Amino acid sequence: MQPSISVILPVYNGGRYLHESIQSVLKQNYTYFEFLILDDCSTDDSWAYIREIKDEKVTIYRNENNKGLFFNLNFLIKKSKYDLIKLWSQDDIMYPGCLNAFGDCHRNYPDLGFSYSKYDTIDENGSISRNAVPDSTPMIISPQLHARIAFFTGSIAGNIANVCINRKAMCSVGWFNETMKISADFDMWVRLARDHKTAFIAEPLIQLRNHTGQLSRNETLFINHLKEDREVYRYLLSYVGPELRKEGIRLMRNFKLVFYYTLMIKAFLHLKFKTGFAFYSELSAFDNFLVVTFCFIKAKIRKPVHPKFS
Repeated sequence: MQPSISVILPVYNGGRYLHESIQSVLKQNYTYFEFLILDDCSTDDSWAYIREIKDEKVTIYRNENNKGLFFNLNFLIKKSKYDLIKLWSQDDIMYPGCLNAFGDCHRNYPDLGFSYSKYDTIDENGSISRNAVPDSTPMIISPQLHARIAFFTGSIAGNIANVCINRKAMCSVGWFNETMKISADFDMWVRLARDHKTAFIAEPLIQLRNHTGQLSRNETLFINHLKEDREVYRYLLSYVGPELRKEGIRLMRNFKLVFYYTLMIKAFLHLKFKTGFAFYSELSAFDNFLVVTFCFIKAKIRKPVHPKFS
């Protein structure tokens, strides 16, 4: 028996992509799912479209005021009724077998914290701009391996649209952190992965849209991203063992912090001194700034070898 799935979709000014995104869910070759949609006080015609949807699987809600992504995810999860929660995004497209693959995964491994899949990347016109990249990550990821990957990449899934959460596991760690604006998904994966295994489905189950209007592409938010990531990493460092903690610090310095250091340098070169000093302040709060500077110089002389997680 396939498990039932609650698909949840927060919407804010979904625009030209919303119809295709919603229809890709309704056309899934999977029977056992409900579809909950919350409009976050859109100012375009998103709500007009949503309230015209006639499908017994769909339940719709609307906020009177704009609440933000992570409030909306929590709201929808609380309203949903099934043990598996498939997160969804207004820009993206599910392949027809998406829910079936996630259902199979969690049926075979019922104690997972969450699962995520590969994805193809599409442009503003829906053309595939990049196929799913090769990835040697094993299907079942232990808490230790998840920590290693998180130290290197940050959010293991990279998005919310390719993630399915086990409700029982989430109930044991709590809701998305609504005080965060950017990194609450990363924070959730780290909390779930502390005591639960994670599954990686090594086939693209969605098309992830890459376009200029996305929140994640707004470079002015990188400073807040760094600040929120720091909080998540502190928690991650608090529960891993000494050897993994040592490796994790090295990975963060050689990759994540070098990336943010590069953004700081670019800000100064473009005479954006306020932005540059903001990066400096956050980097200094994250780690010893002289050590990070040394790692940056070393990385420019010779790029560090990417770790393997097979």
